[in-house]
Amino acid sequence: MDWKDGYVAEIEYVHGFHSGLGPTALNFVLMMNGIEPVPLHQGFAYCELGCGQGGSLNLLAACHPEGRFHAIDFNPAHIKAARELAHKANRANATFWEADFADLEALPLPEFDFITLHGVYSWVSAEKRRQIVAFIRRKLKPGGVVYTSYNSLPGWAAHAPLRQLLTSHADTQSGPLVERIDRSVEFVAQLRGLDLAYFTANPPSGDFFDAIASLPRNYLAHEFFNRDWTLFYHGDVVNDFAHADLTFAGSARFMDFRDSLRFSAPVLRLLQDITDPVMRETVKDFAVNQPFRPDIFTRGRHRLPEAAHREQLWQSRFALVVPRDACALEVSFPIGRKKLLPELYDPILSALERESHSLEELLQRPDMARFGAAMVVEALIVLRAIEYILPAMVPSPDTLASARLYNFSILERTSSTSEKQFLASPVVRSGIPLSWPELLFLLCEVTGKDEPLAFVWDCMRARDYKLTRDGVVLPSNEENFAELGLMAERFRTAQRPMLRRLGVI
Repeated sequence: MDWKDGYVAEIEYVHGFHSGLGPTALNFVLMMNGIEPVPLHQGFAYCELGCGQGGSLNLLAACHPEGRFHAIDFNPAHIKAARELAHKANRANATFWEADFADLEALPLPEFDFITLHGVYSWVSAEKRRQIVAFIRRKLKPGGVVYTSYNSLPGWAAHAPLRQLLTSHADTQSGPLVERIDRSVEFVAQLRGLDLAYFTANPPSGDFFDAIASLPRNYLAHEFFNRDWTLFYHGDVVNDFAHADLTFAGSARFMDFRDSLRFSAPVLRLLQDITDPVMRETVKDFAVNQPFRPDIFTRGRHRLPEAAHREQLWQSRFALVVPRDACALEVSFPIGRKKLLPELYDPILSALERESHSLEELLQRPDMARFGAAMVVEALIVLRAIEYILPAMVPSPDTLASARLYNFSILERTSSTSEKQFLASPVVRSGIPLSWPELLFLLCEVTGKDEPLAFVWDCMRARDYKLTRDGVVLPSNEENFAELGLMAERFRTAQRPMLRRLGVI
């Protein structure tokens, strides 16, 4: 294996954006948990440890021009790509450092209001984790906020042997890592076909293997093939972070805000009797067999007085971030499928389709006021949990200009990559995902091309890019062109108005 201190260095990690890392997203979670948000308008300092190719940090820096953003990664290819994007997007408030966690103390870094690490803590050694905690202890301001994610137990208990089997087989092979991963996947597929007792005793692990076998190999390399790969109970991470004077503030996953969407009535009654917060989270993890946790910690951040909490909640704005016709009112939750009340949810979605609204503004509308504040708040939490809406703001001219400059730099390179990309919305201060054809339609929009359908079709044929319908790849040119025509009309009537409302264009 080509490792650097145990971490895969031979293959670059996938591009991506993680909305939960954003200062605005973190602040909203804090507020909903009754904790005072960080005042962003006064300026703030933010650090991401293990930033990969810088997709999240560059976009967040574009959406928050008042902040100073720093990011650290040991992989020089990652840092090179991140710096190039920052340069093209004129992101003077984003600084990228090529460094190992052992070298953090030597970097000339400020103290931070936010420190985030996504996809890091489970994938580094115990010594690196101690260095991370020591860095947080030195560099996090009093009242600062930390986000960390990790593979958790008990959800990984049944699947962990698969990872061991894959990596052990890869260690016996020679050649480039991608080839070794392919051979390991083929080997485990053969074993699965022999009805080994492990697979017959753990049927979900067979389905899990099928799912991971189809994933991009650069994702598998970083997710499964590091030397260090540690599973944690929630209490383990709480104990680790206590050494940096941190306390658990809540989950960054918004679905976790409503236990009624996750647990049966008997489990809810049991949870009411558990007063210890770590035990309570642990029981929750056992109840849903949690395999992954995104946790937020704070250092001495004040709780909001009840009146201030209510005021902030009432002034919170929300925006619809998916086309209205894609908002189904029957949704799957951990407790099963749930039908959302049309008389309540349709007026909310229709209002947010036109423009962002605060809770107070929504409650001034007669079609929502009749339900009362509690039901409207509950509906907004549900809509946020299923990612139909995001917290919003009225953006400043600087934020609008910053986000649009970033977006143009992304659109400029759409012809060189066919990957999905995220564009910056200054309204929700987060990323909006678009497929490659959608990005090409948007490129035609901003550059004034006369025949966008023909342009996108030529780009698709040049790359032999195929569209899908209902998860199935369309094989023929005729089917792809017909589907592209439907996509073009949908972009014109639904997506383009949404992107304008969100300030993307």
